[in-house]
Amino acid sequence: MPTASDLTGHAQLGLTLRAGHAGADRPISWVHASELTDPTQFLSGGELLLTTGFALPETRDGQAAYIGRLAAAGLSGLGFGVQLGHDEIPEPLLAAAEASYLPVLEVPHRTPFIEISKTVSQALADTRSAEAHRFETARTALTTAAMRGEDLGGLIGRLATELTCWAVLLNPDGTVVHAEPTRAAEHTYALAPDLDRLRAVRPPSSIGSSADGEYVAAHSLGGGHRLAGFLVVGRDHTFTSTDHHITHAASSLLSIALTRARSAADPRLRAIALKLLLTGHRTAFDELADPLGMKLPGEPVVVLAGSGHSPTLVDSSATSDLLAADLDGELVAVASAAQQLPSARHLGVSPPTELDGLPGAYRQARQALTEATRHGAAVIRFDDLGVGLLHDVTDQGIGSRAEAMLRPLSAHDAQQRGELVRSLRAWIAHHGHWDPAAAELGVHRHTLRHRMSKVAALLDCNLDSPDVRAQLWLALRLVS
Repeated sequence: MPTASDLTGHAQLGLTLRAGHAGADRPISWVHASELTDPTQFLSGGELLLTTGFALPETRDGQAAYIGRLAAAGLSGLGFGVQLGHDEIPEPLLAAAEASYLPVLEVPHRTPFIEISKTVSQALADTRSAEAHRFETARTALTTAAMRGEDLGGLIGRLATELTCWAVLLNPDGTVVHAEPTRAAEHTYALAPDLDRLRAVRPPSSIGSSADGEYVAAHSLGGGHRLAGFLVVGRDHTFTSTDHHITHAASSLLSIALTRARSAADPRLRAIALKLLLTGHRTAFDELADPLGMKLPGEPVVVLAGSGHSPTLVDSSATSDLLAADLDGELVAVASAAQQLPSARHLGVSPPTELDGLPGAYRQARQALTEATRHGAAVIRFDDLGVGLLHDVTDQGIGSRAEAMLRPLSAHDAQQRGELVRSLRAWIAHHGHWDPAAAELGVHRHTLRHRMSKVAALLDCNLDSPDVRAQLWLALRLVS
């Protein structure tokens, strides 16, 4: 994630770090602009707050109190625009910020706040894309290690490498099976209380703890009422959300290997194999598919994404014309383009593609499923959505940028139930006509006008601009 220190490295912004150097490496989660003397009710922590100081208290104590409120709210920095309300940043404010370890960036008059927002938004999108790639790469490596190793030691070693941590696999009674490095087995003596807590609940489950600068995560392995063992990882710094996703992937693979129940393991392995194929990891898929008897359909193929119970998707998953599994709560299949469509409550279908185009087709099928669910349709093909150039939008970074563009609205909706995303979608779909859009939403047109004013303020944009509307519509379609 970007930091105040990172932003000073963007020469085009011309930002100067004036105070709070000790906190300059704090991650920035978002950018918010406000001239309020107390904007903390609109902040959730981690933001870079931009201000011109228009309403800044004139007294030293007032400015110190202002900085104190921002620091207590957990801000990652303050961007102060000069030559607008103030020729320079007041010294009392800088002194208070330095004492509070709150980074203060001086923003020159030539730099619009929107350029800082765009820079942070792009950096966040790049971070998410890199983390997603890291997770997929790690999961592929772990799957390969699990398939190649007889004793699971390779998987434990691979996990320790991916997370730069120590990792231990234990039997249900707590005895060590594998440890990487070998001396990591010494950590298990202090784990008895955590393991007892995990034994008290149905696996799989997990628990985290920290003590003496050591961060530990323990996972119970198995399923149902059967405990198959434990996976424990630890290191001297916290685990990120991507680290946790990687550890959960390793736990799933270990649970499959340890339970040794072929009838139960096959569906989970088939789901892992199909996900690898749909995310572009063909080599890893081939290594899993062969022992599972999974055969690729003949090209061209389509991707199907369905909701609701679909026996024809599940029961036909071993045929040569259809590969299917339950992925993240959706029934997903890769089928020959000539295959008859299976039944499902709602079904999204991608355009025909070659096998190397499956990642893009997967996204298209899920988008079509979203539309089918929204409109209550049995089947919607991506080609029927009328999205034209969206066929060519396959760069994952573009989707991340679309999510970043709409994040202020989705964050507002999550916190205050303002339905801004839904209102923006309806308003643009009705070409900016208030009455039909309000009727679709079931609200008064004045309520919709108020919502759209909030949208314009949060996004800092002019909704009368056709370019802005086009970009927002594209973002809505990409993240729907």
